[in-house]
Amino acid sequence: MKRFLLTFLSLLLFAAGARAQADYYYPNSGQMNPAIPTPEQFLGYPIGSHHTRYDRIVAYFQELARLSDKATFEVFGQTYEHRPLVALIITSPANHSRLEDIRQKHLQRNTSTAYDNEPIVVQIAANVHGNEASGGESTLLTAYYLLASESEEVKNWLNNMVIIIEPVQNPDGRDRFNTWVNMHKASPLVADPLDREHTEVWPGGRMNHYWFDPNRDWFLLVHPEAQARARFIHKWRPYVFVDHHEMGTNSTFYFDPGKPSSDNPLVPDRLYKQVYPKFSKYFEQAMNGIGSQYFTREVFDKLYPGYGSSYINFYGGAGFLFEQASSRGHVQETPTGEITFAFTIRNQFLSALATLRAAQAERSELLNMRRDFFRISREQAARSPIKGYVFGDAGDPTRTNAFVNLCLQHEVEVYEVETPLNLGGNRFEKGSAYIVPTEQVNYIMVRSLFEKAIPYADSLFYDASSWSMVHAFNLPYAEIRTTVAKGARVTAPKVAEPPAVEKAPYGYLIRWTDYNAAQAVYHLLDGGAVVQSAFRPFSMNINGKTENFGYGTVFLPVQQQKIGADSLFNLLKKVQARAKIAIQGIATGRSTEGIDLGSNYIRTLKKPEVLMIVGQGVSPYEAGEVWHLLDRRVGMPVSKVEIGNLNRVNLNRYNTVIMVNGTYSLDKNFTDRLKMWVQNGGTLIAQKSAVEWAIKNGLTKEKLMPADTVKNPKPVRYDYDNAVYIEGAKSIGGVILEMDVDTTHPIGFGFHSRKVSVFRNGTTFLKPSESPYNTIGQYTANPLIGGYLSAPNLKKMQNAPAIIVSSEGAGRVVLFTDNPNFRGIWYGTNRLFLNALMFGSNITVPTVGGNQEEE
Repeated sequence: MKRFLLTFLSLLLFAAGARAQADYYYPNSGQMNPAIPTPEQFLGYPIGSHHTRYDRIVAYFQELARLSDKATFEVFGQTYEHRPLVALIITSPANHSRLEDIRQKHLQRNTSTAYDNEPIVVQIAANVHGNEASGGESTLLTAYYLLASESEEVKNWLNNMVIIIEPVQNPDGRDRFNTWVNMHKASPLVADPLDREHTEVWPGGRMNHYWFDPNRDWFLLVHPEAQARARFIHKWRPYVFVDHHEMGTNSTFYFDPGKPSSDNPLVPDRLYKQVYPKFSKYFEQAMNGIGSQYFTREVFDKLYPGYGSSYINFYGGAGFLFEQASSRGHVQETPTGEITFAFTIRNQFLSALATLRAAQAERSELLNMRRDFFRISREQAARSPIKGYVFGDAGDPTRTNAFVNLCLQHEVEVYEVETPLNLGGNRFEKGSAYIVPTEQVNYIMVRSLFEKAIPYADSLFYDASSWSMVHAFNLPYAEIRTTVAKGARVTAPKVAEPPAVEKAPYGYLIRWTDYNAAQAVYHLLDGGAVVQSAFRPFSMNINGKTENFGYGTVFLPVQQQKIGADSLFNLLKKVQARAKIAIQGIATGRSTEGIDLGSNYIRTLKKPEVLMIVGQGVSPYEAGEVWHLLDRRVGMPVSKVEIGNLNRVNLNRYNTVIMVNGTYSLDKNFTDRLKMWVQNGGTLIAQKSAVEWAIKNGLTKEKLMPADTVKNPKPVRYDYDNAVYIEGAKSIGGVILEMDVDTTHPIGFGFHSRKVSVFRNGTTFLKPSESPYNTIGQYTANPLIGGYLSAPNLKKMQNAPAIIVSSEGAGRVVLFTDNPNFRGIWYGTNRLFLNALMFGSNITVPTVGGNQEEE
């Protein structure tokens, strides 16, 4: 009897708590279906009192789909850490019975009114940043409300809409964050902002497994999460896509429209001038209803196609951003009082319902917006003098195919070149080049991928101001301004298919022009092969044909190996199967022109042994980009060592140390050891602000460009309110520049042209080196390719050093003022970084005025 009373009392208390939760999150909601469990009933705790693990969110969505004939659960992808990417598709039972038919008809409404009575598609997504947890939590409430509510409003929504809920876009980051805040949650809760619960350790939960920002990857599609999401988005093409985010604790709540001056000019302006203002009225009403403060129009641009809240805009949809001030835990102090996790969840939940209310009421506006989008797109394409783009690098099928595949993932039409074309100083041939016509349904995305500059109405950017992907891949390309016959359409991802390597008596050659050459060399070295590289070009007669081999060509002699000829051949076959790279067998070491293969300019390569400094103060984004490049594209291990453990490191274990952008506070003991390690033959690779650290701490004799010291003849006075614009314009948010690269230097090996497109988003400037041989990369006299750059910054860039390699004792320091691995998409400059790794130990700096060769 006692146990019964305790159980009964517990149930009463639980019911009272559930009622309190309902009154807080959805008051006046009316009758709810008792067969559908609330999130609290399923999880065992009130929403907002604890951060829900991702597997429990997935389990709840699965349970909802099991219990309700209004929901379907779908797994559409997987993260690096093997968590499923899931969606709950909610609509009426009648719609569920013909869901595929609805989807097909929905996709035909781009230009037709035939299916205007079919349900429209709305997608709600959250938690693309792992530590912005309130949005993910709110989707539990949204899913429950839509499936349990018996109100006429919700019934109308489900009859007229297919609602897709993706609860967490970054499961790996969310669980990293949830573990942190839950393990540090106290009772009673601690609101002090400096409490450990609110101060995650480096790198934090914002990013994905490789420390990338997944909200920048919608356009770049570097990671499996974004790739799967792109497939899912194009499967459904929602009219509305809402993205739930968080921002600083001391902010309030943001909803669109964003800054009017930063709307993307390629997107027809009906979205910005009609749809956003109409929807914002519904968001306003939702926040007014509970007295929450909010703001609009001040920040958050729609320029970049790679945000969750903007990507659908480039396909005739409307992307909306919600930014909620974060509790970054369960409760935190702010200047206006404490902000609780529950409060942040409620704002997100009510804004989601406001979105559905708006989509229902503004249905005809959404249908007309999409039809207008594709009509205007067709008209623009027809008027454009550019009829298409041709691109391709015959020497690098890996890089070319990667760009083709990116276009295909964005549902851009790509065709093979049928007959050779000579355009823009380049020759494009069938089998190695492709055409993207402009007159196609996704013309707006074609422009986004290829155009190098768009007009700006502002000098302040939330992110990069240029993102031309053909420049990111550094591919030879040209505009087509006449009608050109297209070859076959590319319908499947392109994969290089080199001819199988044939066994050879003398040796094997691999051209350094292919992106995967570094991967091949690393695995040959790791397999025990002796691998050499040509530091000068040569030509050879192979099978009766003269073939030219450039700087960096890889040579594997058969007789000078530590492994037998059969073992070497088997290793080469294994490496070729992995790297998809051409390997040519040769029967002689004699060239027809240039160096022979026994020359002193044939240098033996060392296997890279790499340490990268990470931890507090280091940019996790740039460190993650290096980690991802070496992990996923090269298959090379890199030791990621925390700053606090550096004094335990035996530097002699490594031949390369990497320092990416960051604020380094390294003690004198390690700095002195690092300096001695370089002097003894090590290679230090530094990027951006790490360049400044290396120079200021005496690891290299190179110099920084001093800050501007020119004084105005008289004091200048500006209005206070203009400070953000005047000072903001001085920063470099992200531009594409042209750099001249010394292709005879090991850092420049593999490039056909000296002109290389590089991404810059920093303000590190180097003085010209005293040695004429040290400057490997230099910005051109007119370097700006695309993006916003203030006049003073442009002047600083003109003919300024971009890459310097300085000899320091027996070692060398490689200084990159830019990030050659930006967001994992800059295939074109990855080679510069990989060259520093693969050839670092062989780089020497000529002595000025001294004897360069021994007789």
